[in-house]
Amino acid sequence: MACYKRFNNLKKISLDDLYNGNPTALEHLKENIFNVVDIEAPVTLNTLKARLREAFNVAKISQKALDIIMEDIKELGLKTTDNLYDIVLWPKEGIFDVTELREGDRLIYDIPYQEMVLLARSINKSGEELYRSILEHFNLQVLTKKAFDYLSFVEKKM
Repeated sequence: MACYKRFNNLKKISLDDLYNGNPTALEHLKENIFNVVDIEAPVTLNTLKARLREAFNVAKISQKALDIIMEDIKELGLKTTDNLYDIVLWPKEGIFDVTELREGDRLIYDIPYQEMVLLARSINKSGEELYRSILEHFNLQVLTKKAFDYLSFVEKKM
């Protein structure tokens, strides 16, 4: 299994500058989005937002900031796929074959289903036995409703 690679050179951005249309802030946001997706793809929108919160130094992305982020994603030509609860972002070169689960600090439902399917196939179980084995793989003990729904979605993609 590979390691989940993170882009670690986020450019700091002030939300006030972003909201006021400061050209430097807008350019830095686009660079951050492009670089995170380019290095970390496939990456969920939720993971991208978490990474961008670091650049903004905030606890939550506002709807206004999210609208700007979504517009930038379109302008950058990034590809998207559905991941049940979220969208998955891919580089503008397009969707590629995922060949291994990248280990790293991500929530189960923030791991694109393409990676989770690989883990599920290697476990070779089904239903709740599969879900419990996946939890065990990540050293988790509680199967939340959201995780259960996501793992059911993953199982259907196998």
